Amino acid sequence: MKYDLSKKPTRGAQRTLEAFSKTMLELLSQKSFEHISVNEICDISNFPRATFYNYFDDKYDLVDYCWYTLAKEIQVDKVTKVESDRALIVYFDRLYDIFDKNKHLLNNILQNNQFSGQLVNSFINYFKNTMQKIFRKAIDYSKYDLPVELMADHCSDTVLLVLEWIFLRQQTTTQEQAHKYLDTLLN
Repeated sequence: MKYDLSKKPTRGAQRTLEAFSKTMLELLSQKSFEHISVNEICDISNFPRATFYNYFDDKYDLVDYCWYTLAKEIQVDKVTKVESDRALIVYFDRLYDIFDKNKHLLNNILQNNQFSGQLVNSFINYFKNTMQKIFRKAIDYSKYDLPVELMADHCSDTVLLVLEWIFLRQQTTTQEQAHKYLDTLLN
């Protein structure tokens, strides 16, 4: 992404980024990712193409920013403030809440984009990488005789497997049931 997300955005930059990401998510709920063009995004957002390219390299970069905005709600920066043993559940619950809050949007996006397609894979991979970073920092691995990376991969894959099964495959499950599934799969 061309825009530096590590610095606080100006109000103008924030409005522009929000307009582009909102437009992309709206379009994704109406048609497949492959049929969305930068021109269409700019027309609907009411910004010139030059502005789009000041922030993003292409529509793939914009969709990564959309995942970034959803992931930001997980509050990765607060990872050190969570007890190691509870980190997995805390972040599972945060992801569950984000997915639940955006369930309607996710369902609409899935109606127009194949589950095994590029967009959904991008979504899953983005969140998998985010979860791996969280679990590398948050979980006490001293009690396991396994490499940290392997455990972080396992935990993130399992968390996302449960969330994918519930929200992307649309299986009606309570959060309490999801905790039981997660516990069983991890133990």
